[in-house]
Amino acid sequence: MLFAIDLQNDYLDPAGKFYFPQVEEIKQAMRERLEQACAKGELIAYTKNIYPEDEYAERSASEIAWAEEIHEDFKPLLATSQKFEKIHYGIAPEGALKFRDEFADRKKDFEFIEFIGVETNVCVLSNISIVQNIFPESGLMISPRRTAASDDTLYKQALAIMRGLKVKVLDED
Repeated sequence: MLFAIDLQNDYLDPAGKFYFPQVEEIKQAMRERLEQACAKGELIAYTKNIYPEDEYAERSASEIAWAEEIHEDFKPLLATSQKFEKIHYGIAPEGALKFRDEFADRKKDFEFIEFIGVETNVCVLSNISIVQNIFPESGLMISPRRTAASDDTLYKQALAIMRGLKVKVLDED
């Protein structure tokens, strides 16, 4: 299974409020991994951050609507995937439980769950923690080639925390 975190305009487009240049280094690798998952028929889920009311004090409704949209590079690849809307860092546990139950007949798909997206030290880490509790028997994985954070120190610390949580960090020697 592949779990994509916050592949939205606000994070991946240079005009986004939360954009940071490091995402340019992972866009291609994320796109390739999603294409591979689609070609293999892997179960794919993704998060979509929905902004709370206080965000409307800073930006117009049209700006927020654009910010919340999945980035054009990923929209077609996620068109038939399971969407989790979230207001804060992680998905609601109730939604994850419903998802698990809905796809109970595809239990093999949950044997391994790989995470891609941004930001590694915030939303990716939060969702890994939630998913790990919903799918305790799954092997969770993350690749530094397909995740990024705006702060390199926090990024490295998040990867260390994930290792401590028994998440396999791929692409390491």
